[in-house]
Amino acid sequence: MGRKRKHAKSVRRLFSRHWKLLCVGLAVYWFLLEGRFYFPKFPRPPEGVQPIEVEMKTTSYCHCRKCCSYHWFLFIPFQKTGPFSFRLKHIGITSSGKTARPGTLAADISVYPYGTVMYVPGYGYGVVEDTGGAVKGHHIDLYRPNHWFARAWGVQEKRVKVWLPPKPVAQHEDEEGIKIAE
Repeated sequence: MGRKRKHAKSVRRLFSRHWKLLCVGLAVYWFLLEGRFYFPKFPRPPEGVQPIEVEMKTTSYCHCRKCCSYHWFLFIPFQKTGPFSFRLKHIGITSSGKTARPGTLAADISVYPYGTVMYVPGYGYGVVEDTGGAVKGHHIDLYRPNHWFARAWGVQEKRVKVWLPPKPVAQHEDEEGIKIAE
């Protein structure tokens, strides 16, 4: 019994002396794990391309389970809705395979394909890299670093500048095997 008390006393003494260092260490550990979501991208519109202005419905989302519809089971995140229910969920990875960060936009890719650059007043520049279940037509979802910021944005109608990515040039080969652009 005396041995357990001695051990508990030494643990208490260790935490009482180094609690500030322990808090800083935990904060650094958390930042290393979650910090990838806070380093913003700085997208810019392509040069020589004129933007079009579109009136859009804007909402926002973060990488939390409320915004992205997933559950936890024994420290393993899994998808909870749709045709892929109970599939493993890769938190913070967009449908294009990139990491979600400030500047990531979700849009209907049949209207705005991946790589479309947009300027949203009050948010800044962003690139379409994600899709969403409720994002259809002229509606975009803006990535925010946490749920509080996402909820604070709400639903807003904005006049958005859009730079569509250049279409790939179709090529064919002539008789000698030389590629020719059409």
